[in-house]
Amino acid sequence: MSRPHASTGSVETTRVLVVEDQGMFRSFLEEWVPSQSDFVLVGAFTSAEEALRRIETLSPHVALLDLQLPGMDGIALAQALRQVRPHLRTLLLSSLSDPLTLTRIRESGVEGYLEKDAPLAELAEALRTVVRGRSYFSRKFTETLAQESAKSEALGKILSRREQQVLTQVLTGRTSKEIGESIGLSPRTVEFHRSNLMAKLGASNLAELLVHARQRGLA
Repeated sequence: MSRPHASTGSVETTRVLVVEDQGMFRSFLEEWVPSQSDFVLVGAFTSAEEALRRIETLSPHVALLDLQLPGMDGIALAQALRQVRPHLRTLLLSSLSDPLTLTRIRESGVEGYLEKDAPLAELAEALRTVVRGRSYFSRKFTETLAQESAKSEALGKILSRREQQVLTQVLTGRTSKEIGESIGLSPRTVEFHRSNLMAKLGASNLAELLVHARQRGLA
């Protein structure tokens, strides 16, 4: 379900697109965004597919995206939206803060990330910072990646971007076919990446892979 909103027509007003599948949090954002004098909500959607269908007609300046969306996740959606609107800026929101997730976010090229439990004042600051052409990443984000980068076996150092993407999908319990449909790969290619993951993380089966992932602090 979507709820498009009309612009106020002010040239100084920033057009905000929201994609969030959690009903309560989406409803909050639908109320909060218009309450800010410099923002106007042009659309609020539950899935990446809905947002992609409407992006051209809504013409947002910035997208406020949930990281954990059904099907295409927030990172993939940000990249897909930018194919249509190259100058669109993105702020990702999530309750995840594990090293693998944050490494993927850092390497994705999005302009910002903030935890969902952050204070409202920080959400406003983050969104305005991104709109002004700068990046905004939370303190926890920066500290976690600094600690991770200091490790010789950091996932960002031993896994390719595609392997990181497949690993996050594997951890959700999806099959190779489901993963392939989600990220645009054949099941055979997904199996190839899964095999590489097993070798690099020293796992001989899925259960061991999950154990190694948890030991590294992955959600």
